[in-house]
Amino acid sequence: MKESIGYTVTLNIVITFIIIVFAFLSAALIYFKSNKVSNIITETIEKYEGYNGYAINEIASKLTSLGYNKKSVNCVNYYNKIGDNEKKNCSTSLTDGSEGYCVFVCREKYNEECYYYYKISTNMMINIPIINNMLDIPIFSNTNRLYDFEDQTCE
Repeated sequence: MKESIGYTVTLNIVITFIIIVFAFLSAALIYFKSNKVSNIITETIEKYEGYNGYAINEIASKLTSLGYNKKSVNCVNYYNKIGDNEKKNCSTSLTDGSEGYCVFVCREKYNEECYYYYKISTNMMINIPIINNMLDIPIFSNTNRLYDFEDQTCE
């Protein structure tokens, strides 16, 4: 005896498949954009050798042209998500989170010399009306080591 799958069952399978594929595609695009923002911030901080006024102005202009979601974030929550080994070297955020990213300065000793680096946290925020920004995933990146000319005590 031949049995067939009904039209509604087939339609439900197709709709479910389409929703899953679009969810993966949108998550990949959001991750790509957040990673791109993180790379822009990292490159700018390395270019100006620190998170100073020049770097802040260039980051702001680049993020405006990119269309980054500047929703205010809580940098204390991102600081708590840093690993315990790095947390002892890193200070609290240099930003207040109103720009949509957080920058932490970290110090380390390498080959008996003092260096510092910046840890950048951007957010991968999924902005769907039904979910209402419930998915907020931090993406961390680090700059290269920058030599500390002023503080050779590494404190």
